[in-house]
Amino acid sequence: MHPDLEKLLSRGKIEAATAEELEPLTPGTFCRHKSWGVGRIADWDRLNVKVVVDFEDKPGHELGMKFAGMSLTPLADDSFLARRLTSLEELQDMAKADPVELVGLALGSHDDKLYLDELEEMIKGRVVDEGKYKSWWDSTKKKLREDNRFIVPAKRTEPLEMRGKDFDPSEGLIEDFREARDLKAKVKGVEAVIKDIAAFKDNQQKLVDLADEISDIAKKGVKLQYAPAVELLLVREELQGKLKDYERPEGQITVADILSDDESAIPGLFEDLSLTRLRQVLRSFPDAFGDDWVQKLLELVPECNLRSITEIANYMDSEEEKDAFVGYMEEGLQQRTLASDALAWICRERKGLAQNVFTPTLSLNVMSSLESDQLNDEGAVRSANRLRDLVADDRELIPDLIDGANINTIRNFTGRLINSASFDELTRKSLVARVIKLHPDVQDLLSGREEKKDDALIVSEESLAERKAAYDKLIKEEIPQNREDIKIARSYGDLRENFEYKSAKEYQRVLMKRQNDWERDLKLAQPTDFSETDTSQVSIGTVVTLESTDGGDSLSYTVLGAWDSDPEKGVIAYLSERGNDLLGKKPGDEIEFHTAEGQAKAYKVTSIEAYKK
Repeated sequence: MHPDLEKLLSRGKIEAATAEELEPLTPGTFCRHKSWGVGRIADWDRLNVKVVVDFEDKPGHELGMKFAGMSLTPLADDSFLARRLTSLEELQDMAKADPVELVGLALGSHDDKLYLDELEEMIKGRVVDEGKYKSWWDSTKKKLREDNRFIVPAKRTEPLEMRGKDFDPSEGLIEDFREARDLKAKVKGVEAVIKDIAAFKDNQQKLVDLADEISDIAKKGVKLQYAPAVELLLVREELQGKLKDYERPEGQITVADILSDDESAIPGLFEDLSLTRLRQVLRSFPDAFGDDWVQKLLELVPECNLRSITEIANYMDSEEEKDAFVGYMEEGLQQRTLASDALAWICRERKGLAQNVFTPTLSLNVMSSLESDQLNDEGAVRSANRLRDLVADDRELIPDLIDGANINTIRNFTGRLINSASFDELTRKSLVARVIKLHPDVQDLLSGREEKKDDALIVSEESLAERKAAYDKLIKEEIPQNREDIKIARSYGDLRENFEYKSAKEYQRVLMKRQNDWERDLKLAQPTDFSETDTSQVSIGTVVTLESTDGGDSLSYTVLGAWDSDPEKGVIAYLSERGNDLLGKKPGDEIEFHTAEGQAKAYKVTSIEAYKK
């Protein structure tokens, strides 16, 4: 026992248990307190029976010896926390230059295992600024996953671990694959093996066994995780392609087997895969469907998005089946059965594979598709948006669409474009301008629309603000929520018996009609403050008083804008039945109103005054 402790013990200043606890906490020793953090024992104050500790934020802090013995934990001189106290700048530089080494240093101080909360406590706010820690950890985590010395947990409830110095990298890669919890994670595990395949140069049999294991896992998982199972087989084939003198075993499950077993899942598979994987799958179609592979691919086109259609077309072209694909598109145009993504493909490939089907009548197909997709489900809306964006962004598309078209087709296309709800006002004007630049003779369609003064809606400034707010809520909240409701309802199963789905779809039609109506009305709206009202007759912005011709009660109406209505206060819109009947009446004129019981009652206009807010 330390001589100083023996003296304190013999004098009865401390108890034996305290002396035993203080034995490893001699001056100069690094220590840790759960509240005050890391420190270094500066001195034993025997006179006052105190331990003096230089904590990171509390230098010269005194603790009673008994309390110090119970609350302080000694740290090794080379531990991470000790270095944080003595060499903080060095650790901060390491965090920037080599974060993996920093994490390895922290793990090495804790038996190569730390929970993420523990690691964060050691680094955040000291070694790495608190505000930068999240982005630093996200970046570091990716690097740790690329280094097979580390086992990075999928959940915070699991520890981050560092493998021992004698560990075999190839074993680590296989272990990571086996510990992956789902097929997507296993795909990444195989990709890591391929990336670091040099680790297996002395033992190819491990890779052969791994390929067999992948086959079994994919076969068992395909029913529940279709796309990841296919992708797992694709990376297995890539792995097998790197093995020398390897012969695939007979009866091994293939991508072609999965495709032929469940054709209905293929469109969804196409959407989930990367371009590289999608192209691999397309190359499996001849093996999956034999002589019918061309027809099978064409049957998928209506359910595919633009990216998948593009890859199908390119693959069929590479296999000298271009004519079959182009013929399918020609028939679809004639039958008007092509969806928005197929039309978008024709537009994009108008100078390539689709050159022979890009004709002037396509312009009307495009407008019809955009109009109909506005009332369809979320998937169709996304498809229409891709076509809409192509029309808006490709400045040469509209000139190409109407090139060689007759004037009737051009006028039809222009008129539908002017009234289209698929584009915002600014975009629509820009698109129409492209047509007019080439064909000035269709400008009358635009000017005729703008000069229809009878279509104007006179509205109060307050009601216009309210309608704009309601429109914003419709676009930003109600319509997106409805799409989400449709998605959820679709997941419930059979759409023919699915009340939730039918209800959500019906409400979608209501919302789409409301959107179109409000967009039209907002374009026609002319706000006013009713300051220049003609009081010689009943007009918009007047207060009219009427007396019953039979001596009954008098009436008073305030005739305001198209969206103003408060019956209890006598406020009516000029477009309402009673408001329309009153317009133009002068003092002394008589007018008949029908009561709720259907009886006619006569009134005489006695006064007309300007409305005042």
